[in-house]
Amino acid sequence: MSFNFRPWFAALLLLGAASVAGAQTTIRLASPAPLGSVWHKALKQFESEVRTATSGRVVVRVIGAAQDDEATMISNMKIGRQHAASITVVGLASVDPAFNIFTIPMFFATYDEYRAVRAKLEPMLRTRLEAKGLVLLNWGDSGWVYLFSKEPVPNVEALKRARLYTSAGDDQFVQLYKQNGFNPRPLPFTEVQSGLMTGLLDAVPSTPLATLAFQWYRNVPQMLDLGLGPLAGATVVDAKVWNTIAANDRTAILAAAKKVQDGLERDVPQQDEQAKAEMLKRGLKLVTPDAANTKAFRDMADRFAVSMKGLIVPADVYDQGTRERDAFRKTRGTK
Repeated sequence: MSFNFRPWFAALLLLGAASVAGAQTTIRLASPAPLGSVWHKALKQFESEVRTATSGRVVVRVIGAAQDDEATMISNMKIGRQHAASITVVGLASVDPAFNIFTIPMFFATYDEYRAVRAKLEPMLRTRLEAKGLVLLNWGDSGWVYLFSKEPVPNVEALKRARLYTSAGDDQFVQLYKQNGFNPRPLPFTEVQSGLMTGLLDAVPSTPLATLAFQWYRNVPQMLDLGLGPLAGATVVDAKVWNTIAANDRTAILAAAKKVQDGLERDVPQQDEQAKAEMLKRGLKLVTPDAANTKAFRDMADRFAVSMKGLIVPADVYDQGTRERDAFRKTRGTK
């Protein structure tokens, strides 16, 4: 009796094709964003839109990471515990110091200025991330940073006396603070609240939105009404996972990510102002420095910026960022 294997072989091929077509990639995305915050809602929107746009071939699962600092989230990606992270510049700078261009105090004056420079720097920053095995999905505004303190900080001298929060894990930054006459207290982000309650910290640079969300304003009820700069953020994904996704699905994911980025750029500044107004209702006090002290703060920030060049921020990145910022200001007729 003869046996015709061709129908069976064809059936096996069809089954294999169906299996590939139905393959699903799950991306575990970690973030320190508080539940219910504008950032968490944006990530949940991203989660939903990716599933729809890829017909379920790619599933994003947003996972809480309240107990992890951002450097830990990056480390978890390397060992496969998670595949993506939506983090601030603190975590991004732990991957590559070029992102410290966004941590220079008073380097940017407005969101428009910051976003214009960011767009110019983005190709270089993408390349640096890719060299570390990460892919940039989108940017995520986190608000504008101000100084919140237990006691009023009307001048530079008062700021230098304050026990100032800074992120743990960056010894160069701590030493730079000390060299510029400050009193830094490095702590994991997850320990800010306990540091404020125990007296280890007197002051925290933060956005109004984050200060309200984490309820820090109860311990630091004074806000220096002088913006320090934007709190940059981004969502990155492990390149190994990203490269397993079909090209058409990657395109759909990037479109969903851009939609989230646009929403945050629209909503975060407005909600930052609303958060400040709400905290003022609850007893927050604004500390507005006079003209002389405002100039002193800006002069101090300029000196601090120069000391960051080549040490905290790569010199070529610092120079490129400065050129792009100054070019933008020239087009707007500002200084």
